[in-house]
Amino acid sequence: MSTTTATTTRRALSRGALALYAVAAVAAAATASSVFFLWARGASAGLAIAAALPPSLLLGFIALTSRFLCSALPLRNTSRMSIAIAHAGSAAAGSGLWVWTWKSWVPVLNRQANAALTPDYSVLFGLGILLYLAAVAVHYLFLEIEALREAEDEVLRYRLLAREAELRAFKAQVDPHFLFNSLNAVASMCGSRPLEAREMAQRLADFFRLILRLGALERITLGEEIDLVERYLAIEKVRFGDRLTTHINVDEEASRCMVPPLLLQPLVENAVRHGVASMIEGGTIDIVATLENHMLRILIDNPADPDRADVRGEGIGIENARGRLSAVSEGRAMLQARETEGQFRVVIELPR
Repeated sequence: MSTTTATTTRRALSRGALALYAVAAVAAAATASSVFFLWARGASAGLAIAAALPPSLLLGFIALTSRFLCSALPLRNTSRMSIAIAHAGSAAAGSGLWVWTWKSWVPVLNRQANAALTPDYSVLFGLGILLYLAAVAVHYLFLEIEALREAEDEVLRYRLLAREAELRAFKAQVDPHFLFNSLNAVASMCGSRPLEAREMAQRLADFFRLILRLGALERITLGEEIDLVERYLAIEKVRFGDRLTTHINVDEEASRCMVPPLLLQPLVENAVRHGVASMIEGGTIDIVATLENHMLRILIDNPADPDRADVRGEGIGIENARGRLSAVSEGRAMLQARETEGQFRVVIELPR
């Protein structure tokens, strides 16, 4: 059963329960009031209850029908005059039917019980109007509460749609950026190192096939994300050779945690492009992932030349990852990036 269907079913059941409560409440109030009036006029308690119960049950169902009129005349879209006239007329009609029931039932009861009940029908008519209008007020209250809930659900739905659109926008930045850089690398190797360029192109094809499969998912395991990162680093290893080394250490429990797809990809790409590539001797990229107190903690370390000239685009991957984390975790995740003493470190923490 879909979420929308389940919500609709729950609301229908809730409306049915409220309708029964309304019938019971009006019937109970009518019975209690009528018994009091009859008892004050000298009737015994048992006889007063026997006289009041059938008409009061009928008034409860009459009051229930006011819900349909309330739904047809919502407070927000109907003039106050129209509402007053409609409900005044229906209250008079309903109370008239209630009094007619009294007039039909009391003579029968008097004959069966050999009694002489003499209700004040004008009082009962006024009581019927008051109880009917009280039911109208309750129905309007329930309708307004239901409208408020629907408005809150609509706000939540649009908020979720906005978050999904934001995630798609962040995701759209990752693939073209990486593809552009990778194709540039293949092109630069075609003339001087054709065999290695061919190997790199083949690895790229396999890599993008995997991205198309996993990138369409909302979440993947950290283990699958690390597999993507390792494939990317294998591609870059063809280009950099011994200048690029990697150390990846991921706890088994951490590898089963769910993360957004391609979360680490732009960060590792930054580590290669602006870290290892900027160092003549190359360097090592360290990736460590642990699970502590239900928080997944990921560290990415790479060397960084403080005197490197071109740092344009270095912040794209970081801001992209930070934005995606904020969108999927509603602000509970954290990403920090800092550079000290020739080392660049990115720290990610997000709930399990």
